[in-house]
Amino acid sequence: MQTLAAGVWRAVRSTSPDAVLLAHGGSNRGLATFLPVAVARTAVLLARRRVGYVLCGDAAMYAVLAPVLRVCRVRHAAMVMGLDLTYGNPVYRAVVHPLLRRAPCVIAISEATAETARAFGIPADRVAVIRLGVESPDVAGPDRETARRRIGARIGVAEDAVVLLTLGRLVRRKGARWFVEEVLPRLPAEVVYVLAGDGEEFEPVRQAAERAGVTDRVRLLGQVDDADREMLMRGADLFVQPNIRVPGDMEGFGLVTVEAAMRGTPVVAAALEGILDAVVDGETGVLLPPEDADAWVARLGQIVADPEALAAAGARAAVESRSRYSESRMQAAFVALLQPGGSPGR
Repeated sequence: MQTLAAGVWRAVRSTSPDAVLLAHGGSNRGLATFLPVAVARTAVLLARRRVGYVLCGDAAMYAVLAPVLRVCRVRHAAMVMGLDLTYGNPVYRAVVHPLLRRAPCVIAISEATAETARAFGIPADRVAVIRLGVESPDVAGPDRETARRRIGARIGVAEDAVVLLTLGRLVRRKGARWFVEEVLPRLPAEVVYVLAGDGEEFEPVRQAAERAGVTDRVRLLGQVDDADREMLMRGADLFVQPNIRVPGDMEGFGLVTVEAAMRGTPVVAAALEGILDAVVDGETGVLLPPEDADAWVARLGQIVADPEALAAAGARAAVESRSRYSESRMQAAFVALLQPGGSPGR
Protein backbone atom coordinates (compact mmCIF):
# COMPACT_ATOMS: atom_id res chain seq x y z
CA MET A 1 0.00 0.00 0.00
CA GLN A 2 2.92 2.36 0.61
CA THR A 3 4.26 1.67 -2.90
CA LEU A 4 0.79 2.23 -4.33
CA ALA A 5 0.25 5.46 -2.42
CA ALA A 6 3.55 6.86 -3.67
CA GLY A 7 2.67 5.96 -7.27
CA VAL A 8 -0.81 7.48 -7.02
CA TRP A 9 0.68 10.69 -5.63
CA ARG A 10 3.07 10.92 -8.59
CA ALA A 11 0.10 10.34 -10.92
CA VAL A 12 -1.85 13.13 -9.24
CA ARG A 13 1.14 15.47 -9.42
CA SER A 14 1.48 14.76 -13.15
CA THR A 15 -2.08 16.05 -13.55
CA SER A 16 -1.97 18.86 -10.99
CA PRO A 17 1.53 20.11 -10.14
CA ASP A 18 0.09 22.34 -7.42
CA ALA A 19 -1.71 19.47 -5.68
CA VAL A 20 -1.49 19.23 -1.89
CA LEU A 21 -0.54 16.00 -0.11
CA LEU A 22 -1.85 15.21 3.37
CA ALA A 23 -0.05 12.08 4.53
CA HIS A 24 0.50 10.44 7.89
CA GLY A 25 3.89 8.91 7.29
CA GLY A 26 4.03 7.20 10.67
CA SER A 27 2.85 4.06 12.42
CA ASN A 28 -0.78 3.12 13.05
CA ARG A 29 -0.37 4.23 16.64
CA GLY A 30 -0.29 7.83 15.43
CA LEU A 31 -3.48 7.66 13.36
CA ALA A 32 -5.65 8.97 16.17
CA THR A 33 -3.64 12.19 16.08
CA PHE A 34 -3.33 12.39 12.31
CA LEU A 35 -7.02 11.99 11.41
CA PRO A 36 -8.37 15.13 13.11
CA VAL A 37 -5.42 17.12 11.79
CA ALA A 38 -6.14 15.88 8.27
CA VAL A 39 -9.80 16.85 8.59
CA ALA A 40 -8.92 20.31 9.88
CA ARG A 41 -6.34 20.97 7.15
CA THR A 42 -8.73 19.77 4.46
CA ALA A 43 -11.48 22.02 5.79
CA VAL A 44 -9.17 25.03 5.79
CA LEU A 45 -7.99 24.37 2.24
CA LEU A 46 -11.57 24.00 1.04
CA ALA A 47 -12.70 27.13 2.87
CA ARG A 48 -9.94 29.08 1.16
CA ARG A 49 -11.06 27.59 -2.17
CA ARG A 50 -7.58 26.22 -2.83
CA VAL A 51 -8.86 22.74 -3.69
CA GLY A 52 -11.26 21.68 -6.45
CA TYR A 53 -10.98 17.91 -6.06
CA VAL A 54 -10.22 15.64 -3.11
CA LEU A 55 -8.92 12.09 -3.58
CA CYS A 56 -9.07 9.94 -0.43
CA GLY A 57 -6.51 7.15 -0.26
CA ASP A 58 -8.73 4.47 1.27
CA ALA A 59 -12.22 3.80 2.58
CA ALA A 60 -11.47 4.73 6.19
CA MET A 61 -9.99 8.09 5.22
CA TYR A 62 -13.01 8.76 3.07
CA ALA A 63 -15.37 8.01 5.94
CA VAL A 64 -13.53 10.51 8.14
CA LEU A 65 -13.58 13.25 5.49
CA ALA A 66 -17.02 12.62 3.98
CA PRO A 67 -18.97 15.13 6.15
CA VAL A 68 -16.55 17.94 5.30
CA LEU A 69 -16.52 17.06 1.61
CA ARG A 70 -20.30 17.11 1.42
CA VAL A 71 -20.72 20.36 3.33
CA CYS A 72 -18.18 22.05 1.05
CA ARG A 73 -19.68 20.45 -2.07
CA VAL A 74 -16.30 19.70 -3.58
CA ARG A 75 -15.75 17.03 -6.23
CA HIS A 76 -14.20 13.97 -4.61
CA ALA A 77 -13.47 10.27 -4.89
CA ALA A 78 -12.43 7.41 -2.64
CA MET A 79 -9.88 4.76 -3.50
CA VAL A 80 -10.57 1.25 -2.18
CA MET A 81 -7.99 -1.52 -1.83
CA GLY A 82 -9.96 -4.65 -0.95
CA LEU A 83 -9.36 -5.26 2.74
CA ASP A 84 -10.83 -1.85 3.56
CA LEU A 85 -14.07 -3.18 2.07
CA THR A 86 -14.06 -6.67 3.59
CA TYR A 87 -12.84 -5.77 7.09
CA GLY A 88 -15.28 -7.52 9.39
CA ASN A 89 -15.46 -5.21 12.40
CA PRO A 90 -19.20 -4.46 12.78
CA VAL A 91 -18.67 -0.86 13.93
CA TYR A 92 -16.35 -0.19 10.98
CA ARG A 93 -18.86 -1.67 8.53
CA ALA A 94 -21.77 0.23 10.07
CA VAL A 95 -19.92 3.54 9.68
CA VAL A 96 -17.87 3.15 6.50
CA HIS A 97 -20.12 1.16 4.17
CA PRO A 98 -23.13 3.53 4.21
CA LEU A 99 -20.85 6.49 3.48
CA LEU A 100 -19.18 4.67 0.59
CA ARG A 101 -22.58 3.88 -0.90
CA ARG A 102 -23.15 7.63 -1.22
CA ALA A 103 -19.70 8.44 -2.66
CA PRO A 104 -19.87 10.04 -6.11
CA CYS A 105 -16.89 8.00 -7.33
CA VAL A 106 -15.17 4.92 -5.91
CA ILE A 107 -11.87 3.95 -7.53
CA ALA A 108 -11.10 0.25 -7.18
CA ILE A 109 -7.62 -1.16 -7.72
CA SER A 110 -8.88 -4.37 -9.37
CA GLU A 111 -11.97 -5.97 -10.83
CA ALA A 112 -12.26 -8.15 -7.73
CA THR A 113 -12.26 -5.07 -5.52
CA ALA A 114 -14.84 -3.40 -7.76
CA GLU A 115 -17.09 -6.47 -7.55
CA THR A 116 -16.86 -6.36 -3.77
CA ALA A 117 -17.77 -2.67 -3.76
CA ARG A 118 -20.79 -3.24 -5.98
CA ALA A 119 -21.85 -6.27 -3.92
CA PHE A 120 -22.57 -4.18 -0.82
CA GLY A 121 -24.48 -1.51 -2.64
CA ILE A 122 -22.25 1.00 -4.41
CA PRO A 123 -23.96 1.74 -7.75
CA ALA A 124 -22.03 0.28 -10.67
CA ASP A 125 -21.95 3.61 -12.52
CA ARG A 126 -20.01 5.14 -9.62
CA VAL A 127 -17.27 2.50 -9.57
CA ALA A 128 -14.13 2.91 -11.65
CA VAL A 129 -11.30 0.42 -12.03
CA ILE A 130 -7.82 1.78 -12.59
CA ARG A 131 -5.04 -0.66 -13.38
CA LEU A 132 -2.19 0.08 -11.03
CA GLY A 133 1.26 0.97 -12.24
CA VAL A 134 4.69 1.25 -10.67
CA GLU A 135 8.03 2.70 -11.64
CA SER A 136 9.89 0.34 -13.92
CA PRO A 137 13.50 -0.30 -12.89
CA ASP A 138 16.26 -0.92 -15.41
CA VAL A 139 17.42 -4.46 -14.54
CA ALA A 140 19.67 -6.32 -16.96
CA GLY A 141 20.92 -9.91 -16.87
CA PRO A 142 24.19 -9.05 -15.11
CA ASP A 143 22.23 -7.16 -12.43
CA ARG A 144 20.20 -10.28 -11.72
CA GLU A 145 23.31 -12.46 -11.59
CA THR A 146 24.96 -10.10 -9.11
CA ALA A 147 21.84 -10.05 -6.94
CA ARG A 148 21.63 -13.85 -7.04
CA ARG A 149 25.19 -14.16 -5.76
CA ARG A 150 24.43 -11.71 -2.99
CA ILE A 151 21.37 -13.73 -1.98
CA GLY A 152 23.51 -16.84 -1.78
CA ALA A 153 25.94 -15.11 0.54
CA ARG A 154 23.15 -13.48 2.56
CA ILE A 155 21.09 -16.59 3.31
CA GLY A 156 23.63 -19.35 2.81
CA VAL A 157 22.41 -21.31 -0.20
CA ALA A 158 24.43 -23.13 -2.85
CA GLU A 159 24.91 -21.70 -6.35
CA ASP A 160 22.83 -24.49 -7.87
CA ALA A 161 19.91 -23.96 -5.47
CA VAL A 162 16.62 -22.72 -6.89
CA VAL A 163 15.46 -19.74 -4.83
CA LEU A 164 11.70 -19.24 -4.53
CA LEU A 165 10.68 -15.93 -2.98
CA THR A 166 7.56 -14.65 -1.24
CA LEU A 167 7.78 -11.04 -0.12
CA GLY A 168 5.29 -9.07 1.91
CA ARG A 169 3.32 -9.07 5.13
CA LEU A 170 2.93 -12.60 6.46
CA VAL A 171 -0.81 -13.01 6.91
CA ARG A 172 -2.90 -16.11 6.39
CA ARG A 173 -4.33 -15.16 2.99
CA LYS A 174 -0.81 -15.05 1.49
CA GLY A 175 -0.74 -18.85 1.70
CA ALA A 176 2.86 -19.23 2.83
CA ARG A 177 2.01 -21.76 5.52
CA TRP A 178 -0.06 -23.79 3.08
CA PHE A 179 2.81 -23.72 0.58
CA VAL A 180 5.36 -24.88 3.15
CA GLU A 181 3.15 -27.77 4.29
CA GLU A 182 1.57 -28.92 1.03
CA VAL A 183 3.90 -27.95 -1.83
CA LEU A 184 7.51 -27.42 -0.78
CA PRO A 185 8.10 -30.98 0.57
CA ARG A 186 7.16 -32.38 -2.85
CA LEU A 187 9.46 -30.12 -4.85
CA PRO A 188 13.06 -31.06 -5.80
CA ALA A 189 15.53 -30.96 -2.92
CA GLU A 190 17.48 -28.05 -4.42
CA VAL A 191 14.47 -25.71 -4.06
CA VAL A 192 14.84 -23.21 -1.20
CA TYR A 193 11.90 -21.06 -0.09
CA VAL A 194 12.74 -17.52 1.10
CA LEU A 195 10.14 -15.42 2.92
CA ALA A 196 10.81 -11.74 3.50
CA GLY A 197 8.34 -9.96 5.74
CA ASP A 198 6.83 -10.09 9.18
CA GLY A 199 3.34 -10.65 10.51
CA GLU A 200 1.03 -12.95 12.38
CA GLU A 201 2.00 -15.99 10.29
CA PHE A 202 5.74 -15.80 10.96
CA GLU A 203 5.74 -18.32 13.80
CA PRO A 204 3.05 -20.60 12.27
CA VAL A 205 5.13 -20.82 9.08
CA ARG A 206 8.23 -21.72 11.07
CA GLN A 207 6.30 -24.43 12.90
CA ALA A 208 4.85 -25.71 9.63
CA ALA A 209 8.37 -26.06 8.22
CA GLU A 210 9.34 -28.17 11.24
CA ARG A 211 6.29 -30.42 10.87
CA ALA A 212 6.91 -30.87 7.15
CA GLY A 213 10.62 -31.61 7.64
CA VAL A 214 11.78 -28.73 5.43
CA THR A 215 13.35 -26.41 7.99
CA ASP A 216 16.66 -26.55 6.13
CA ARG A 217 14.91 -25.38 2.95
CA VAL A 218 13.03 -22.44 4.43
CA ARG A 219 14.55 -19.03 5.17
CA LEU A 220 12.41 -16.70 7.26
CA LEU A 221 14.10 -13.32 7.02
CA GLY A 222 11.53 -11.17 8.80
CA GLN A 223 11.24 -7.51 7.85
CA VAL A 224 13.91 -6.42 5.35
CA ASP A 225 15.13 -2.97 4.38
CA ASP A 226 14.73 -1.48 0.90
CA ALA A 227 18.18 -2.60 -0.24
CA ASP A 228 17.58 -6.24 0.69
CA ARG A 229 14.08 -6.10 -0.77
CA GLU A 230 15.50 -4.98 -4.09
CA MET A 231 18.23 -7.61 -3.97
CA LEU A 232 15.71 -10.37 -3.33
CA MET A 233 13.32 -9.34 -6.09
CA ARG A 234 16.15 -9.04 -8.61
CA GLY A 235 18.01 -12.18 -7.63
CA ALA A 236 15.34 -14.78 -6.87
CA ASP A 237 14.87 -17.52 -9.45
CA LEU A 238 11.10 -17.48 -9.05
CA PHE A 239 8.54 -15.36 -7.21
CA VAL A 240 5.57 -17.25 -5.76
CA GLN A 241 2.29 -15.79 -4.46
CA PRO A 242 0.35 -18.87 -3.24
CA ASN A 243 -2.68 -17.04 -1.84
CA ILE A 244 -5.56 -18.94 -0.27
CA ARG A 245 -9.17 -17.97 0.36
CA VAL A 246 -9.77 -16.37 3.76
CA PRO A 247 -13.27 -15.04 4.51
CA GLY A 248 -13.21 -11.31 5.14
CA ASP A 249 -9.62 -10.87 3.94
CA MET A 250 -9.09 -10.47 0.21
CA GLU A 251 -6.08 -9.66 -1.95
CA GLY A 252 -6.92 -6.32 -3.52
CA PHE A 253 -4.32 -6.47 -6.28
CA GLY A 254 -0.94 -8.05 -5.56
CA LEU A 255 1.36 -5.25 -6.66
CA VAL A 256 4.51 -7.09 -5.58
CA THR A 257 3.95 -9.66 -8.36
CA VAL A 258 4.18 -6.81 -10.87
CA GLU A 259 7.33 -5.47 -9.22
CA ALA A 260 8.96 -8.89 -9.38
CA ALA A 261 8.03 -9.43 -13.04
CA MET A 262 9.42 -6.02 -13.99
CA ARG A 263 12.79 -7.13 -12.64
CA GLY A 264 12.83 -10.27 -14.78
CA THR A 265 11.85 -12.62 -11.97
CA PRO A 266 9.26 -15.13 -13.21
CA VAL A 267 6.03 -15.15 -11.21
CA VAL A 268 3.74 -18.04 -10.26
CA ALA A 269 0.62 -16.99 -8.39
CA ALA A 270 -2.80 -18.19 -7.29
CA ALA A 271 -5.62 -17.33 -9.68
CA LEU A 272 -7.56 -15.54 -6.98
CA GLU A 273 -9.17 -12.14 -6.34
CA GLY A 274 -7.09 -9.10 -7.29
CA ILE A 275 -4.15 -11.22 -8.40
CA LEU A 276 -6.14 -11.88 -11.58
CA ASP A 277 -5.56 -8.22 -12.47
CA ALA A 278 -1.89 -8.23 -11.46
CA VAL A 279 -0.76 -11.37 -13.33
CA VAL A 280 -1.67 -12.09 -16.95
CA ASP A 281 -1.40 -15.85 -17.34
CA GLY A 282 1.22 -16.84 -19.89
CA GLU A 283 2.40 -13.25 -20.41
CA THR A 284 3.50 -11.64 -17.13
CA GLY A 285 3.45 -14.86 -15.11
CA VAL A 286 1.69 -18.14 -14.47
CA LEU A 287 -1.63 -18.50 -12.67
CA LEU A 288 -2.49 -21.72 -10.84
CA PRO A 289 -5.63 -22.87 -9.01
CA PRO A 290 -5.56 -21.72 -5.38
CA GLU A 291 -5.03 -24.47 -2.79
CA ASP A 292 -4.51 -27.15 -5.45
CA ALA A 293 -1.25 -28.69 -4.24
CA ASP A 294 -1.06 -31.22 -7.09
CA ALA A 295 -1.30 -28.47 -9.70
CA TRP A 296 1.35 -26.37 -7.94
CA VAL A 297 3.76 -29.27 -7.51
CA ALA A 298 3.40 -30.38 -11.13
CA ARG A 299 3.83 -26.93 -12.66
CA LEU A 300 6.63 -25.77 -10.38
CA GLY A 301 8.45 -29.05 -10.98
CA GLN A 302 8.32 -28.40 -14.73
CA ILE A 303 9.44 -24.79 -14.33
CA VAL A 304 12.46 -25.34 -12.09
CA ALA A 305 13.65 -28.29 -14.19
CA ASP A 306 14.50 -25.99 -17.13
CA PRO A 307 16.66 -23.05 -15.97
CA GLU A 308 17.10 -21.65 -19.48
CA ALA A 309 13.36 -21.58 -20.12
CA LEU A 310 12.86 -20.04 -16.68
CA ALA A 311 15.26 -17.19 -17.47
CA ALA A 312 13.65 -16.62 -20.88
CA ALA A 313 10.20 -16.50 -19.29
CA GLY A 314 11.42 -13.89 -16.83
CA ALA A 315 12.82 -11.72 -19.62
CA ARG A 316 9.53 -11.87 -21.54
CA ALA A 317 7.52 -11.10 -18.40
CA ALA A 318 9.70 -8.05 -17.73
CA VAL A 319 8.93 -6.56 -21.15
CA GLU A 320 5.22 -7.31 -20.96
CA SER A 321 4.75 -6.11 -17.38
CA ARG A 322 6.55 -2.84 -18.05
CA SER A 323 4.15 -2.22 -20.90
CA ARG A 324 0.96 -3.19 -19.09
CA TYR A 325 1.71 -1.80 -15.64
CA SER A 326 3.74 1.30 -16.34
CA GLU A 327 3.21 4.27 -14.09
CA SER A 328 2.61 6.44 -17.16
CA ARG A 329 -0.46 4.34 -18.06
CA MET A 330 -1.80 4.71 -14.54
CA GLN A 331 -1.19 8.45 -14.72
CA ALA A 332 -3.15 8.68 -17.97
CA ALA A 333 -6.06 6.81 -16.38
CA PHE A 334 -6.11 9.20 -13.43
CA VAL A 335 -5.96 12.21 -15.75
CA ALA A 336 -9.00 10.94 -17.63
CA LEU A 337 -10.93 10.24 -14.44
CA LEU A 338 -10.10 13.28 -12.33
CA GLN A 339 -10.46 15.97 -14.96
CA PRO A 340 -13.78 17.87 -15.11
CA GLY A 341 -16.33 15.68 -16.81
CA GLY A 342 -14.33 12.53 -16.11
CA SER A 343 -16.51 9.46 -15.72
CA PRO A 344 -16.27 6.79 -13.01
CA GLY A 345 -16.81 4.19 -15.69
CA ARG A 346 -13.95 2.31 -17.29
